[in-house]
This record gives sequence, C-alpha cells and structure tokens, in this order.
Amino acid sequence: MLDSRQLPYILAGMLLMTLQPVLVMLSKNESGKLEYSSVSSTLLSELLKIVISSCLYALSPPPQKVKLDTKKTLEYAAPAAIYFVNNNLVFAILSRVSATTFQLLSQLKTVFTGLLFRFFLGRKLSTFQYLAIWQLACGTAVSQVPECLNVSASASEQHDSVIGLLFAVVSCLLSAFGGVYSEKLLKDQPKDSIHWQNIQLYAWGILFNMVGMLVNNSGAVAERGFFDGYNMWACVVVVNNALNGLAISAILKYADNIARVYAHACAMLLTMVLSVLLFGQPPTPQLIIACSVVGASTIQYNVKSEQATPQGQMQDAKKKSIEDMEELKQMVDNGDGKNPMRDRV
Repeated sequence: MLDSRQLPYILAGMLLMTLQPVLVMLSKNESGKLEYSSVSSTLLSELLKIVISSCLYALSPPPQKVKLDTKKTLEYAAPAAIYFVNNNLVFAILSRVSATTFQLLSQLKTVFTGLLFRFFLGRKLSTFQYLAIWQLACGTAVSQVPECLNVSASASEQHDSVIGLLFAVVSCLLSAFGGVYSEKLLKDQPKDSIHWQNIQLYAWGILFNMVGMLVNNSGAVAERGFFDGYNMWACVVVVNNALNGLAISAILKYADNIARVYAHACAMLLTMVLSVLLFGQPPTPQLIIACSVVGASTIQYNVKSEQATPQGQMQDAKKKSIEDMEELKQMVDNGDGKNPMRDRV
C-alpha cells in the first residue's frame, strides 16, 4: 500500500494533524476563547509556507527553470480559495466541539473523497471500499451518542454544538474537494517541482487571506495591532499549520488523497490519547467504539480487493482468455457450420 518514499510524508502529516487541534485548544485563554484573529493566523501560516517553499526551491539540486503559465497559475486559485474558507472554519469548529470530536467528524472526509473520486474523477471503488465508507459513516454517528452527563446542558451550549457539527460537515466536504482538486493539479505536471507548485498555490492563499483580513478585521488590526492576542501557543499553531500544509501537499504529490485521509484517521486516535493526557478528558465508551470503527474502516478502505491482487488478475486474465477462445470458435464455425481452417487442411 505504501512505499519507502511515501511513508515519511505520511508520518509527518499524521503527527502534524494530531497536534493541530491540540495546539489550538492550548492557545485559548482561561475562558476558552481565542484572543488572536484566526484570519491573521492563517495568513501568517501561508506566508511561512511560501517562504519555506521558496527556500527549498532555491536549494533544490539542480535549480529547475520554470516558465510561468498564466492559465495554470489561475487554476491554483480554486483550491486556495477552498483552503482559505476551510482553514478559518476550523477555528469556529474547535470553539464549539472538543478536539477528539473534531477529529472523529473529520473522518467524513473519506466519504466525500471516495464519492468525489467516483463521480468527478471516474475512479471506481470496490465493494470493500463501499462497505468501508458505510462503516465509517456509522462510526462517526456513534461518536455523537449523547452522554448522560450532557443531558443537563444549557440550550445555548446545545445550539453551539449543533452549529459546530454542521460546520464540521461543511469543512469535510470542502477539504475533500480541495484535496481532489489539488491532487489533480499536482499530478498533471509530474515533472514540475513540488516547491514551485506550492509557491503558486500559497501565493493565492496569501492574497485571499489578506483580503479576508482587510474586510473583516481591518479595524481591529489597526486599533490593536496585527499580533494582538498572540501567545506562545498561538505562534506554535502558525508553525504547525504551515508544516502541515507542506506535508499534505507532499502526500498528494507522491501518494494520493486516500493516504491523506488514512493519516488523518491515525491522527484522530493519537488526538484522543493526547486529550486524555493534557486536558483530563475521560475516554467515553462511545468515543472508544467510534475510534475502533473508524480505524477499522480506514484500514479496510485501503485493503486491495481480490480483483486487485495478482491472483485476482490471473483469474480475470484466464476468464478473458476463455471468452476470447469461445468467440473465436463461434467466428470460425459460423455460416453453414463448416470450419474454413479445417477445410483448408
């Protein structure tokens, strides 16, 4: 399923995805609110990503010459816009649901990714993969089984939780679509440097985030300053998000979106462990069951079906050979039943 070239990127992505929600939770103040602007945070992450990509491109041996293709560059605007909306949406989700619930709901990315592969890219899914998608949907549903302790929650808290769940579903859809679109762009030009491709993508990301900050936060930034509300953990969030974006780009370039969601599933399990250790959140029964179901579903999705194995390929080839022989026999014995090959002999 994975080779030695893909594994480092997947492991790096898994680690950074695990840390993302935990670091955002740590960056909140004592009342559980984010004091810094989420738009400024994503803008700083985009700036850091383009700086790192530019340095890596300049240091890559040998330096590759690139030709600016206006049409191709414009195509990177679509995934950049999707990531802009989704990156800011993550902050709104994590302010309403726990880090573990966020990771569990994010497994819907697998469902949407599989559907987009099937309907937009024409990639066929096996029966096992369809069953894995159904199993995944059941696992995410299990994570939302209400606890007895939450029955007395206030109406405002329940309302925020519902909004967080809806935002999470939208985020999964955007993430899947952006991932499929980005994978297509990265693999359409396999000889292009991934660093040059990232520079084009992140340049659009910087533009969108600057516009978003000017529209929504220009007054607050002018009054309180760009870095108002930033603490040590907020700075770590910026660095982690930047490295996470670079790792995901490498996964899409050298592996595929299925490897990305598989890494995210493993990150979900690690996040649950970290939430228990750092925030004192007890592992509830429904979360344990949901993690097990989601983990099994992700593994099943990546297991090749019988048709994809060498034995399955041999059986398909043998079946096709028999069908070809029968068709040839019918062609030879057509007409009045005489075999022209036999008559010639």
